[in-house]
Amino acid sequence: MDSALYVDGNPYEIWRAMREIGPVHHQVAETGSEFWAVVGHEASHRVLTEWKTFTSTRGTTLREDDNSAPYPGAGKMPVLADPPRHTELRRAVARLFTPRAVEKLAALAQQVAGSLLSDLRRRGGGDFVTDVAAKFPLAVQAELLGIPPEDIALISDATSRALDAAEDEAVGGHHDVMMYYLNALGTRRDGPGKDLLGALLSARAGGLPLTDEEIVLTCDNIVVAASQTARHSASGSLLALLERPAVWAALRNGQISIDSAIEELLRWTAPVTHVMRTAVTDTELAGTQVHAGDALAVWTASANRDRTVFKDPDDLVLDRHPNPHLTLGAGMHFCLGAALVRVMLRALLENLISADTSLALTNPAGWNSTWVVNGLNSLPVTVTPT
Repeated sequence: MDSALYVDGNPYEIWRAMREIGPVHHQVAETGSEFWAVVGHEASHRVLTEWKTFTSTRGTTLREDDNSAPYPGAGKMPVLADPPRHTELRRAVARLFTPRAVEKLAALAQQVAGSLLSDLRRRGGGDFVTDVAAKFPLAVQAELLGIPPEDIALISDATSRALDAAEDEAVGGHHDVMMYYLNALGTRRDGPGKDLLGALLSARAGGLPLTDEEIVLTCDNIVVAASQTARHSASGSLLALLERPAVWAALRNGQISIDSAIEELLRWTAPVTHVMRTAVTDTELAGTQVHAGDALAVWTASANRDRTVFKDPDDLVLDRHPNPHLTLGAGMHFCLGAALVRVMLRALLENLISADTSLALTNPAGWNSTWVVNGLNSLPVTVTPT
């Protein structure tokens, strides 16, 4: 939980050293936060999938003080709920993310990606994070999330702060998102609509017991995830490709399928560094005794580099197969918008490949110095005709 470890985007040496010793380690941070660090793939997959043993209701992100303390919102939003409540909340919004619904957004994703990259090309370059990656996800999903165009920048800023390691910033970001949807809820009670808020209101009208608090918390959960996962995977993917010209050329030349490239780029970027769970009962995990009430941090970015599962895990292998990465989670909490994330990455990659331009880094990329998000805050590039 030392932010300095993430300044250069490379805590992987530490995770590798930990994995060589064992997949599970007891940790006591300088802040007093105590938890088990789960760094191996098999143990990580078990924690993520066995919800009866490892609950989500005590929080899903490490805290600086007491990870075992009760967590606000527990059981009231999908990410902080176990079945049956998790199943009910997820089902209420699932129709927004069906293959058919996602397919309708594919053309828009292509259009938005093309427009943002054209703007970057006209200026001869810029910051790919702020000019493209940060704008792209919400521009594609705004209508689905019930966000009018004039509010996209506001929500983008709030969701970015919601994943800040600094508690005050994170609380402020979530607060702004929740207040936005609370205000929207006040004007929408008689007109559900076809967006996120409308789906929840329709579910309530259909008999699902949902309080206003649960509706607002669920909106916050989905909007933060929807805007940040694609943002960080997109910018991290471009950096990885620019740093490996031969790999990038192979993808551009059609030697590697975009589908397999997307999965490998998701494995490589792993935007969410960790996911926390809490043991419900005493159990053994990879030969380690874990007690009821213990917090466990599943470091997905580390699990994605486990050499017992991935050959040459520290190499970017775009045609890697199989590729059981945990970037989008596993089990019942598998990312609801996974198909949409893949559609957006495809749109960006296809537009980058088809453009008659060449991109190059102008300065080193800037990394978020946080243990919460494995992502870039800047990626300065030049764009020149080819």
